[in-house]
Amino acid sequence: MRLNDILDKVSEYAPNADLDVIMRAYVFSAKAHAGQVRKSGEPYLTHPLAVAQILADMKMDVDTIATGLLHDTMEDCLVTPDEIKELFGDEVSELVDGVTKIGKLEFRSKEEAQAENFRKMVLAMAKDIRVVLVKLADRLHNMRTMQHMRADRQKAISQETLDIFAPIANRLGLSQIKQELEELCFEYLHGDVYAEMVEKLATGAADRNVYIEETSKTLYEMFAEKELQCVITGRSKHLFSVYRKMLAQNLEFEQVHDLLAFRVFVNDIGECYTALGLTHARFRHFPNKLKDYIANPKSNGYQSLHTVVIGPDNQQIEIQIRTHQMHAIAEVGIAAHWRYKEGHLALSREDMNKVTKLRELFEAAREVEDPQEFLETVKVDLFATEAFAFTPRGDVKFFPLGATALDFAFSIHTEVGNKCVGVKINGRMVPLRYELKSGDTVEILTREDQRPSRDWLDIAKTGRALSKIRREIRQDERAKGREIGHNLLETEFKKFKANLNRRIKAGDIRTVCKELGYRKEDDLYLAIAQGRVTVERIARMVLPADVFEKQQEEPGAITQLFQRIRKKSESPVLINGVEDVMVTYAKCCRPVPGEPVTGYVTRGRGITIHLATCKQVMAMDSERRVSVQWHNETRGKHSGEVRIICSDQMGMLAEIGTVCKTTGINVTRMEANQIEDNKAELSLEVAIEDVRELEHFMNCIERVKGVISVDRVRAQAQV
Repeated sequence: MRLNDILDKVSEYAPNADLDVIMRAYVFSAKAHAGQVRKSGEPYLTHPLAVAQILADMKMDVDTIATGLLHDTMEDCLVTPDEIKELFGDEVSELVDGVTKIGKLEFRSKEEAQAENFRKMVLAMAKDIRVVLVKLADRLHNMRTMQHMRADRQKAISQETLDIFAPIANRLGLSQIKQELEELCFEYLHGDVYAEMVEKLATGAADRNVYIEETSKTLYEMFAEKELQCVITGRSKHLFSVYRKMLAQNLEFEQVHDLLAFRVFVNDIGECYTALGLTHARFRHFPNKLKDYIANPKSNGYQSLHTVVIGPDNQQIEIQIRTHQMHAIAEVGIAAHWRYKEGHLALSREDMNKVTKLRELFEAAREVEDPQEFLETVKVDLFATEAFAFTPRGDVKFFPLGATALDFAFSIHTEVGNKCVGVKINGRMVPLRYELKSGDTVEILTREDQRPSRDWLDIAKTGRALSKIRREIRQDERAKGREIGHNLLETEFKKFKANLNRRIKAGDIRTVCKELGYRKEDDLYLAIAQGRVTVERIARMVLPADVFEKQQEEPGAITQLFQRIRKKSESPVLINGVEDVMVTYAKCCRPVPGEPVTGYVTRGRGITIHLATCKQVMAMDSERRVSVQWHNETRGKHSGEVRIICSDQMGMLAEIGTVCKTTGINVTRMEANQIEDNKAELSLEVAIEDVRELEHFMNCIERVKGVISVDRVRAQAQV
């Protein structure tokens, strides 16, 4: 591998390239890495040279190739960004710095990825996609030379490559790099299976080579008869793709019939369809396996016609038909679109983002605050295969398989998604959770007063939709939380005959915010609703001390009389010691008075009351949980449910009814079902005042002859 080979390659696709940049980068890298060796014992310089060669094969610009030569100098040789900047300019310096930062990130598997590091990598991609292209070239050469590393490191690096870097290469349209990375990972991760498949493939290699040669000749002659100029190549499919098919369809290697694939390269799109027609006229094909990626390109820009036919000797083969330009895009992806001026990239960063079609990924990286939530958001987009659908005007949009009509709405515009109330697919109404199918025409119906609901998080599948829905819900719930916090503080001030609005105008609340570390009043109100600061503490910071002393004095005779005859509070719970706050009860745990509870700030339903031990609320945002206790003076009826397993015998219902009557328990709903072994299951929904009354009722039921068990029913529905 020589520098001259790289320079010659660049001169082929960029004749006026500024090769001096590459040569200076080579000299600098050689000096910086002098005396360093790789694990193989080779001079370290062989690695940056190989990375630069891969980038030249990808037809990258001179700045990117120079970055390939310099990419390890900051990390391994303690070269500073200022030195790179002084010698090679801002652009190369930023690229080298970006690659260095990505190099410091550590990944585990797709499921256990360090999400914050992954987000930093995506943001680096958003800043300049060439940073990740250099990293991909770096990873490819490391995978090619990994035989000198320990077995555990080989597996760890291969898993990281398969989970993170191969999908990104695919997303960028770099099919050649993606396939080579997958093959190398397959070899290190599943060595025994890989070796067995290589051996089986080698067994029939001679016969397959003859078949490929003869079939290619047959196809060429068939097209030549119609004066269709073409180039034809044939090959065995990549082992990893075969292995993936074996796993997906539970097949043995011998049961995979379409091991051979042929590519037909023609001059224009019209000839692609002509070649397809001639192929189907000559060979029997499988209609369900015909894929037109020319009319509907993949989101990474890939275009081709794919068909599976019964070829010569009744052998199943795949034929891919594309133009030479389409093939260039399939091999080098986004680089095929780029323009160069004297070998330097002539596209703006905005143009690059449009070409990469990764804008949703970038948006999610910027907008989603929780790194783990970000990883969940982008996982579907990055790793899933695709479907496509049309707008009523005929514009095509791409989605991961399993994406829904709601995802389509958010792909049009955030506000279209937020206000979506209905969807028409091919002219007929469908629910928002309808899964998009390739070829669907989708019309979104909106209404101005519509807002996203938490249920939508179970419907949406794409990163864009999920991040937008979470953002809107978070904003709405924070607004509701601020309102609740303001009301709680206002109620507290009223207890001391103080006016909150006057204190706000006087600047007292702003002073409290400053002392407690909140930027503005709204942040303070939200903190109150979330239980992070109490209204009593704020009142004591603002109001004179003597008002609290007066509050503790013995009330007068008239006040005592009023307290004896006043109406009991209607509020069943106290929020931070304050009553009359709008609450609802969680159906997942069905709390009743007497049980430890906690509150959760929701949108549109005030505060939802959960059991303190409820798993569902423990999994929710802890910042929106508030301190709650039952109001001792409130006596109201609450709903509880019990499940009774008993003998299926005459008079059992009458016995249970007698218990309800004697205990004074009102049954609001009852269901009865027969189960196995002459048993019956009864479900009773009862009205009770507190948990002690419910437990007494259950104890009485247990003493009825024929009752086997009595259990409290908690979960009924999702909140």
